[in-house]
Amino acid sequence: MHLQASNKQKLVTLRLTAPFILIMAGFLLSSVSQAQNKGKEIFEKNCVICHKLTEEKLVGPGLKDVTKRRDKAWMKKFIHGSQDMVKAGDKTAVKIFNENMKIPMPDHKFLTDADLDQLITYIETYKPAEAIKVSVDITKKDGFWRDDVLRGERLFSGVIPFAKGVTLNCVSCHAIIATDSLNFNPSAVDLAKAWQEPNGTNLYQVLREPTSTKMAEVHKGLQLSDKEIYDISAYLSKVGKDGMIWEKTFPARMLLFLFLGLLMALALADLIWFRKVKYRIIHVLVIIVGLGVHGTLIVQEGIKLGRTQNYMPDQPVKFSHKVHAGQNKIDCQYCHSFASYSKSAGFPSSNLCMNCHKVVKAGMRSGKFEINKIYRAEESGKPIEWIRIHKLPDHVFFSHAQHVGVAKVKCQDCHGKVEEMDLVKQFSDLSMGWCVNCHRKTAVQIDNKYYENFKAIHDEAKAGKKITAERLGGIDCAKCHY
Repeated sequence: MHLQASNKQKLVTLRLTAPFILIMAGFLLSSVSQAQNKGKEIFEKNCVICHKLTEEKLVGPGLKDVTKRRDKAWMKKFIHGSQDMVKAGDKTAVKIFNENMKIPMPDHKFLTDADLDQLITYIETYKPAEAIKVSVDITKKDGFWRDDVLRGERLFSGVIPFAKGVTLNCVSCHAIIATDSLNFNPSAVDLAKAWQEPNGTNLYQVLREPTSTKMAEVHKGLQLSDKEIYDISAYLSKVGKDGMIWEKTFPARMLLFLFLGLLMALALADLIWFRKVKYRIIHVLVIIVGLGVHGTLIVQEGIKLGRTQNYMPDQPVKFSHKVHAGQNKIDCQYCHSFASYSKSAGFPSSNLCMNCHKVVKAGMRSGKFEINKIYRAEESGKPIEWIRIHKLPDHVFFSHAQHVGVAKVKCQDCHGKVEEMDLVKQFSDLSMGWCVNCHRKTAVQIDNKYYENFKAIHDEAKAGKKITAERLGGIDCAKCHY
């Protein structure tokens, strides 16, 4: 009896403590997972520029099994301030410093003790991503069957549900139609190109485990099968070839021109041969109005020839001047560094972009997708092919050095308030009249070495006269056409 009572007591105790043990185990696993996520975030923000989590050396040594070679307390102290330890004569710190070409590791004194613990935990527990096991050919990027493409289009457009019963319209985020506003989500064409590039986006991995916060939120509860991802890939292979769909504007001016031409022809025919309309004044009014409208349209369209005001092409990377020049206050000449001494302002190289984006790996609205294009350009050695927006005819000479370097003209005077534009467009019409008017009204800053020998000009300026570019030959034909 005593033994049975004892067993019952143990069973009751086990039943009472089992849920507690499970809760504590879940709490500990959750804490470890949170520590790993936080550690990963710290590593990617501060360490990934110089270190890899393998044995391969980058700027600094590879960190595989570093916690087996170094004491964790020593590691925390070294990460916090490596140069302090080198100056204090710590043998290990001095050895590491010398082995790495005496390149000082930046101090991380802003990291708390808890941050350092999480960082070291992430380094210690890091495991490379396992290869994806799928039942379809994930290497295939072309030559899909028509049925696969059609099914992929229907899944992508939300026409049919996924196997798990969820219907998701991918087009609502990943556009297939070109627009004149900046959609920070990658278009379907962007997705297709990124997937088809060498070492590009792994669609099977991304669609199984979303890499961005926004995508994880939208795809919450969505589990795609291998075949569904395969079909979506098939559709994207077609989209990548066809490109974006462009909405055609209604040709109202052309139709008006043709309609009035037809009306004038009928008026002349009736006036000469048919004589159906009794009053000739009607024929005359139709012809006069038609000729007036035709003449106006011809003049207006003739003036527009070669001018591309409001031209706003889609760039290969969704670069927002509003974010960079506006919110972050990056000076125009940091990226367009040739403007003060060259004919052209120049395009920034991907290497210049990496000065910031080695640290800034994700945009607040665009996530990692657009920034990854810069990384792929760097790895491939192929430059980003930016599309030029402002271009003068070949017979016109224009020098940024003369305007920016000498005359100190602000970028906004010609290009508009670029710092307020997500997508940059051609602000001015860049016509000859626009340039001449600017030269006639803009005062020249003559207090620089370029104008130091212009004695008469300086005398006029001292007398209070406004000196414009016109006064210095700024509207002479040979200044721009020679």
